[in-house]
Amino acid sequence: MNGPGPSVGPGLHRLGPGVWITSGRAAVVEGRDRLAVVDPGDEPWDIVGEEVRRLERDTGKPVGWVLVTHSHPDHVANLAVARRMRPDVRVVAHPAGGLGPDLAVTEDRALDEVGPGVRALATPGHSDRGDDLSFWVPPGILFSGDLVQPKGETWERAFYPSPYPYFRDGDAYLDSLARLEALPLEVLVTGHREIRVGDRGRAWIRLTRRAIERLFEEAARWEGPPDPVAAGREVFRRLCRERGIPSEAVERRLAGAPGESPFERFDLPGFLWAWRRRL
Repeated sequence: MNGPGPSVGPGLHRLGPGVWITSGRAAVVEGRDRLAVVDPGDEPWDIVGEEVRRLERDTGKPVGWVLVTHSHPDHVANLAVARRMRPDVRVVAHPAGGLGPDLAVTEDRALDEVGPGVRALATPGHSDRGDDLSFWVPPGILFSGDLVQPKGETWERAFYPSPYPYFRDGDAYLDSLARLEALPLEVLVTGHREIRVGDRGRAWIRLTRRAIERLFEEAARWEGPPDPVAAGREVFRRLCRERGIPSEAVERRLAGAPGESPFERFDLPGFLWAWRRRL
């Protein structure tokens, strides 16, 4: 159980007018006179970089912008390489990410300098630094970073060995998801190259919200010993059963030395938010 996998095969794929996804996480948006790379990612740059250079040749426009959804290494490891490729590139990111952006974004704002109608949306909740941004490209393409993580196509059939996403601030997360759900969405592009169109994209947003809400509901009704780690493990098991996650996958997720299991690294932080919220 390792997620749905990429929605498209290797190589460049056109998502809409002037918008492409590369072989990696990186996407490219065509502006008036420059291209923008969304999340340079951590994949081998000899492949991704050549695809970006191909678009530069085909459009006659150089890369002038890098748009960062958040500062986790799998999304920004290639930022230094992109800067070397184009030393005059300008980075758009939340300042809390520590990337030294040329254009710091802390609230929703138009990015007309990047492209007509392009917007940055402050959508905190997932990242431990609170630096999550989403990017809207008209007429309806949304780059959501790691905010939309339903962990399955339906509630009852998860494709990942966790029933809810990694997050640090559930209240901010739910607010951000509500704002994304209200958009006139045509194409959803997540930070791990998963692409969903129309109603399926909106369904992914709603399912992510449901996962967080169910976590809070289970934490709020806990009547066992007041040990948040033990409670978190039991609630995790309950929600995994709801979502059809095999018990052997669940126990592998829970296994490991204290503080080192995948559960404690990626699942417990969200439960601890729900635990504090119930008090």
